[in-house]
Amino acid sequence: MLGVMIARKDELRFREYYRYRAFYCGLCRTLGKRTGITSRLALSFEMTFLAMLLTSLYEPETAEEKHRCALHPIQKRQMLSNEAIDYCADLSVLVSYYDLRDGWEDDRRVDRLAESALLKKAAETCGARWERQRDAVIRYVDALHEVERRNDSVLDTAANLTGEMLAELYVMREDVYSNDLRMLGYGLGKFIYLEDCFEDIESDRKRGSYNPLITRQDQPAFTENIQMMLDGIMAEATAAFERLPLLQDAEIMRNILYSGIWQRFEAAAARRQEKGK
Repeated sequence: MLGVMIARKDELRFREYYRYRAFYCGLCRTLGKRTGITSRLALSFEMTFLAMLLTSLYEPETAEEKHRCALHPIQKRQMLSNEAIDYCADLSVLVSYYDLRDGWEDDRRVDRLAESALLKKAAETCGARWERQRDAVIRYVDALHEVERRNDSVLDTAANLTGEMLAELYVMREDVYSNDLRMLGYGLGKFIYLEDCFEDIESDRKRGSYNPLITRQDQPAFTENIQMMLDGIMAEATAAFERLPLLQDAEIMRNILYSGIWQRFEAAAARRQEKGK
């Protein structure tokens, strides 16, 4: 369910794009420094967004440095580091590890098992730092297994679980902002899960994998109904976002929340429409 919360780059100003990239590259570097080079497998746009959000909200002391990396050995890239990025690096490892374990337990994919083994020690370290968040991820994986086992046809069941998990991850510390952060994380978790289901309908149907949208895909105006549902979810999520006192990088985050997050849905809807012709 990763790779949904991406910026729509053609709508970013140059300085906004480079700032966005500095968070992404900074998160990548922080992953390597905190938990080893293999933990960079856990890098995601979802945690890049959260790092930017928490940085804007709490305004921690942030270092800006230029470094080369294995993927970009010629030209140095701007990379940011701070407390919020450290937090998101740890969460990246936790989420990725348990997602890989889930992939192994569901489909017996050996590649998932091997990748999870590379992250196991790092996940244990990160889980010890953030016990509430670790427990939320574990509860989510266990509950999702049960939903998939009984082939639950209620559309919101698994989506709500994803929302509840991400709601806990969005709260770095309990304070006056916690309620809105949880509401934002909850909405984004539901959106990401349902968008992922919409995109994967055909592949899940062929594999026999659980997907609550499969039984609905032949209904009239299916795509339009899913879009309306996602619109409603994002309306509540963005309302929580707008209540937070965010100044720095707010326009980049709005680009993601109001536009970028829809890119994969739009692509999947276009493929579905083309197939139906």
